[in-house]
Amino acid sequence: AMYLAKMQSEHPQRLAYVQSEEYQELMANNRIYEQASHDLITNKNRLHKAIQLTFPEIEHLMANPRGKNYWSIVLKFPHPDIVLETKEADIIDFLKSLSGIGEKRANDLAQRLIRLAKLACPAVKKSSAHIRGLEMAINNILSAEETCQTALKEMAKLAPKRDLEILKSIPGIAENTALRIISELGDIRRFNNPNQ
Repeated sequence: AMYLAKMQSEHPQRLAYVQSEEYQELMANNRIYEQASHDLITNKNRLHKAIQLTFPEIEHLMANPRGKNYWSIVLKFPHPDIVLETKEADIIDFLKSLSGIGEKRANDLAQRLIRLAKLACPAVKKSSAHIRGLEMAINNILSAEETCQTALKEMAKLAPKRDLEILKSIPGIAENTALRIISELGDIRRFNNPNQ
């Protein structure tokens, strides 16, 4: 301790800059976002592998096979046998219960789902453990998506609005990227000059 005190006395060191709590929270939220994004990719890959065994044709049900509605449909009908054992009216009712799907779209999707189920050649039975793996992957995807959205909302509340607007004015940088840049860089005012 004596030598440290002597060194500080003879060769004064600049005190470390401590960022405000807001920037620490921004960084923590960004780390949560990154982890959830990584989990999202991992579980989408697991889901794709599982679907290839259980009901590969379902990937042709919608033009864009992702999003909450798609995951909900796959979760409800992970195997073609389940589709074929369900009454068409019940399938339509389920589809209508999803966000943004009306009567006509539900009828079209139900017809397409039944057609795909009849064409399907699954590699496993509907009682296979792969179905549970598929369900687990979808639940993890939904959870990771929610975690990402929550982290972004928290970052949007904490980020300095002026810094956010400046970054968003750069072509190619949208709000998500701007928030994450601010979260990782922290308070740029802590630097004394541009080289730093």
